[in-house]
Amino acid sequence: MRSPMKKIMISSLLLMFSFCAFSQTSVLPVDELGKYIFLEVVELPVVKKDVMSANAKRFFKNYSKSINLNSSEGDTAFYGKGKMILSKNLIGVGHPTGEARCNISLELRDGKYRLILTDFVVTPYERDRYGNFVPISVNTDLEKAPGKLNKAEWEKNMAFISAESKKIADKLKLMMSNTVKDPKPEAKKPAAVSTTKW
Repeated sequence: MRSPMKKIMISSLLLMFSFCAFSQTSVLPVDELGKYIFLEVVELPVVKKDVMSANAKRFFKNYSKSINLNSSEGDTAFYGKGKMILSKNLIGVGHPTGEARCNISLELRDGKYRLILTDFVVTPYERDRYGNFVPISVNTDLEKAPGKLNKAEWEKNMAFISAESKKIADKLKLMMSNTVKDPKPEAKKPAAVSTTKW
């Protein structure tokens, strides 16, 4: 009686762990040049092109800590660089293990836009003598095949870069879906305080 139940429990646990492991290994697709790329084309038929251009400029301005605008071609194409901090977390407490830099391309057309993140370069961090995590001088392209010893680290970095790229795309989608060219923040009136009733 116990052995069939034990086999079922063990097989179900193994199946569950295999699904968890499978879901964590998300790999970015490769373009025709052999570089990893995150590509997203979003259709927004209700948003006009000039409003999309203003939204794109606002996106680069609001997220200037991690995304910098380098150049633009009129109001139809924006090019910049992005930085993602790779981190190792254990139950909410963690430290940075490196950073990944990438090139960002945002191209606009009537009713749609295309976001491309590519040319990922990973720079590992190390702890300096003051206890701060600082980048070292070694830069590695994400396309470089990992060895046996650092394959697990490469897979973690790939999964993290894929997830962060998706977060950037979601933030951009939220910003680009705005239909007003210059949205005004809602002016909140201070609450009226009554000095006669207390």
